[in-house]
Amino acid sequence: MKKKAIPVFLAASFAISGLAVPGKNVLANEQVKMNQELQTPSYIIGSWDAPEGLSKKEAMYSFLQSKVLQPKSKSLSTVGDAKEQFKIVSQKADSKTKTYHFRTVEQIDGVPIYGSEQTIALDKDNNVTAYFGKVTPNLAKSTVTTEAELTKEKALEIAKSNIEKEIGEVKEYDGIESELVLYPNNGNLQLTYLIKASTSIPAPGYWHYFVDAATGDVVKSFNKIHEASPVLESGENSFSSSGAEKVSPKALPAESEPVTARGMDIFGDLHSFQAVKDTTTGERYLFDGTRADGVHTFEAGRMPEFGFILLSGLLGFTGFEVKSNSNFFYDPAAVSAHTNAGKVYDYYQENFDRNSLDNEGMKLISTVHIGDKWNNAAWNGKQMLYGDGDGQRMISLSGSLDVIGHEMTHGVITNTADLVYEGESGAINESIADIMGAFIENKTGEDLWLLGEDVWTPNTPGDGLRSMSDPASVYLGGYTESGYYPDHYDDRYLGDLDNGGVHINSSINNKAAHLITAGGTHYGVTVTGIGKDKAEKIFYRALTLYLTASSDFSHMREAAIQSARDLYPDKNGEPSAEVQAVMAAYDAVGIQ
Repeated sequence: MKKKAIPVFLAASFAISGLAVPGKNVLANEQVKMNQELQTPSYIIGSWDAPEGLSKKEAMYSFLQSKVLQPKSKSLSTVGDAKEQFKIVSQKADSKTKTYHFRTVEQIDGVPIYGSEQTIALDKDNNVTAYFGKVTPNLAKSTVTTEAELTKEKALEIAKSNIEKEIGEVKEYDGIESELVLYPNNGNLQLTYLIKASTSIPAPGYWHYFVDAATGDVVKSFNKIHEASPVLESGENSFSSSGAEKVSPKALPAESEPVTARGMDIFGDLHSFQAVKDTTTGERYLFDGTRADGVHTFEAGRMPEFGFILLSGLLGFTGFEVKSNSNFFYDPAAVSAHTNAGKVYDYYQENFDRNSLDNEGMKLISTVHIGDKWNNAAWNGKQMLYGDGDGQRMISLSGSLDVIGHEMTHGVITNTADLVYEGESGAINESIADIMGAFIENKTGEDLWLLGEDVWTPNTPGDGLRSMSDPASVYLGGYTESGYYPDHYDDRYLGDLDNGGVHINSSINNKAAHLITAGGTHYGVTVTGIGKDKAEKIFYRALTLYLTASSDFSHMREAAIQSARDLYPDKNGEPSAEVQAVMAAYDAVGIQ
């Protein structure tokens, strides 16, 4: 048989990343090649006893020096200096488990190596209990150039020029940033500017360009737009460049006061919510100042581009606030986006004490009425974007709490593991957004496991954009052998569409999450579910404390096991019921 039950086991000391079909999967091959250029170990589960008298930071560096950098064969480099090679990105204490967690990145002369993050967990005695990540071979004797010949301004110009070749003239970027990184490329570390640019007009995008810092050549580029559904065929889910207006957050009136407002969502349900009133004009705006730095909702108006250009040139017009002359708002899509964004913020704050997407009070910006009947929703690195749908395949996506939870969770992912958006790491990225979106919506029964069921094919009840409980029930077309979403690792998509199957293969990890939560028997493996409350804690912990940018499905399994063991420790030398559920679920979907 093709699919076999895989015996339950604890992680060994090392893991080798990824498989690919040569010549078939361009994006996945690139990720596998990058992973192969990074030296194992990928993860270590167990314990490393710290020498006495060390601080937490000293113990962490001592572990990296002795267990990660120490060469395993004479063919590897001489040992480098861990304190110079690894920069601490973040560190935090977990009072519940009495553990301490570091996230590091490799660097040379202060320039980070793309995709080279590590996570290290210490117990209360500073002993290392878990390590995830990869390190670069031969770094100690590397002669990599870290001084840029190209200016940052020139690199930005090159990236913008390429973006406009893709989508047309960009009047204003929602955000654009640049940093020097070392990009692993054909066995070498290439100094590049990593340009990240967020656009909504003339098309939604979260563009990533690696521009050679010496020659100006584009080494690699991709659109990291986080959409609710994949764009698999020409025209499907496409964005209409003639149908949306650029929206820029603006300063609220100086003389304003908070008010309690009301409005109906797209389903006709009445909601009360926070807004503000301009005390000079009496106009109300969809701005909630009670959460983080605010929840601000705009509408794009589906305005033709010509009209925007005219108004912009004559009046300096930059976008539409959602306004009302009373405490009642009449835009159902905007009311839905505004109230649902608040619910997502509350979920992360109440369950994980997380202050917005970046945990630092980031303002939550939503824009509705994007495009002309756009059948999608997206996170572009700066804000949420929602189409109105065509009324047949979808209705307004801002009405779906799990879709909004999905999109906003991409912001949490960006600010934690920042999983590379292609191949297996990209599929984990999409899967965690699906999983947390479902948990945020908090429905019961099978409705919990359907994504976007409230807005998907309104004339066909009981279906959704994706099914997490039964992925293979949703038809995809000729992208997998079966024509349906895969529910086992053996059936994963290996083509180059959808950034190497980031939406398609997300269903494999989604099925594991369903089994962990609800239980069931899948390909002969029986899982006893542990319930939503425990499952959501395990996946959030795996994301924020253990996964790294280049994590693959194997790392996802081990991160979930480690998270379960942290929260629900072994008893009498035997794995707890929660740990057993995680192990069995990943066995069932063929992930070792």
